[in-house]
Amino acid sequence: MTRNPARLLGRSVLQMLTLILLIPIAACGDAPARGVPRGDLPGWKQVFFDDFDRDAPVGSWTNECSPYDVVYTGAEGQQWLTYPRCYRDTFDRRPYRADEVLSVDNGNLVFDLHNVDGMPAGANPSPRLRSGSQYQTYGRYSVRMRVDTPDLEEYYVAWLLWPQSERWPQDGELDFPEGWLARTVGGYQHFAGAGSCVGCKIPARDIGARFTDWHTYTIEWSPGRVRYLLDDTVVLDSTRWVPTTPMRWQLQTETRGDGDSRGRLLVDWAAVWSYDK
Repeated sequence: MTRNPARLLGRSVLQMLTLILLIPIAACGDAPARGVPRGDLPGWKQVFFDDFDRDAPVGSWTNECSPYDVVYTGAEGQQWLTYPRCYRDTFDRRPYRADEVLSVDNGNLVFDLHNVDGMPAGANPSPRLRSGSQYQTYGRYSVRMRVDTPDLEEYYVAWLLWPQSERWPQDGELDFPEGWLARTVGGYQHFAGAGSCVGCKIPARDIGARFTDWHTYTIEWSPGRVRYLLDDTVVLDSTRWVPTTPMRWQLQTETRGDGDSRGRLLVDWAAVWSYDK
């Protein structure tokens, strides 16, 4: 049988175009889209970044009872601290187990969320900024992360800015992202100052995003204003009772319920900027 060269060429071009179109679609769902943002932004001066280029095995983040010890140093000297084992999480008062949960592998900070000593276990790391402190007044905090299973019903994140004063609720609290890892992404601004009370807060807008997909979560905290961005979508923009005192960034990942599910929370990168007046 004689083959038609024009038809074969057309078929080859069609197949090539199909592959070109499909490749980015697959990449969006399965892999981080880009590396850590480096450099200053308009109104913000970069004071920290980490894309987790230096591997660290499970057990290397061990901390028995000193929240001020550096437990991980990155490839470019980045420093991380973590809540120690003697600290309890917020809801079920279980020990934080960075020693069994945290590692760095294949360019990700990994939270291996699973039962430890018969109960669910989380971890709560925090970066040390270029100044040598965890704290600053105002800043921009951004992280790219996902979980690799939809079944982590007994795990809850509240990645937050917490006041150095430890005065709560008076000095406020900024939580984004927040929520059960098996559900949609939320967030809250807890009011500071004269507007503060235990229940005085406003929620971020729920746009249906899920923790199982790669997303970038950003807190922008400036004088008199707080904004939360989920990728490029503003989900909270508030000028009410904004904190005015130094705060630190905690990637608080804790237990909230019973069960024996297991999965990994993967952090592709984290970055921090100071407010540039």
